[in-house]
Amino acid sequence: MPTPPDTDRRAARSRRRAVAWICLLATVLVPVDLASLPAGAAEGDSPPSGGVSPGAPTRYYLSLGDSLAAGVQPDSQGRDHPTDKGYVDAIAAHVRKRVPGLQEVKLGGAGTSGSAITGPPANSAYPGSSQLDQAVRFLHSHRKQVVLITVNLGDNDVEGCVHASGIDQGCVSRGLAQVSQNLTKIGQRLRAKAGKRVPIVGISDYDQFWAYWLNGSKGRSVARSSEDLIRKLNRTVDSSWKQAQVTSADAASRFHTFDTHQTTLAGHGEVPRAVQRICELTWACSGPPIGFDDHANSRGYKQIARAVIAALPQR
Repeated sequence: MPTPPDTDRRAARSRRRAVAWICLLATVLVPVDLASLPAGAAEGDSPPSGGVSPGAPTRYYLSLGDSLAAGVQPDSQGRDHPTDKGYVDAIAAHVRKRVPGLQEVKLGGAGTSGSAITGPPANSAYPGSSQLDQAVRFLHSHRKQVVLITVNLGDNDVEGCVHASGIDQGCVSRGLAQVSQNLTKIGQRLRAKAGKRVPIVGISDYDQFWAYWLNGSKGRSVARSSEDLIRKLNRTVDSSWKQAQVTSADAASRFHTFDTHQTTLAGHGEVPRAVQRICELTWACSGPPIGFDDHANSRGYKQIARAVIAALPQR
């Protein structure tokens, strides 16, 4: 575990990267050819907030992905709902400090996988036959107004392969092949429409299955095995994004996903750091009526946002 001085230095580096990113937005993304902007607003657009210069074009942050992109969290009865406390909201608040009036375009939603992103859209407020089609259409009509794109995909392609009783390796292999095949194509379509200068960030996965550690010896066995699965998933995701000129954000490290050093978890004694972290940052260790819910909590979403901000291009 890092010593306090190490932690301070790491936090300082993160702050410097954040400041550099804000400067990049100011110097590179703000100038716009007004003559090239579309005459009307797209369906689902909302008016810009205060602080925008008269006549300035609205800026957009476009997000795609699964339920994490929608900020989903459970209510007190265990029912999942989209919230405004997700990583997209935290990133938008950060960027909005330098880009007043920045608007979020949230296309992500529950159940979306690397293959299902071409299925029915999660957000019907924007035109298009699928989430990816919506994004391509929006970029076509707002190309010089979009300042950032984020995507989180891959988890839903393999999470159904993991159960409290074990992991179906054949299912995992098929899921990873699907991720590899689809994510590169998705990234390439987004890059082609967004152009070379707009940052596109894909997000790696954390390992929610470390929560099974609390379920006895069988659960601990599944938790240990899931570490290898998430390593393979993140390698596949990162490789696919790289081929499409999409930057990868390392959310796994923020959750200490591969940290097996022992630490203390209240009520459970000594556990791997990865277990403690997943219980702190997600709903996966909850008792009834919530139970095992792999969505991040508000603290966890902020950690994902920090991973994205740290991955943004520097100048």
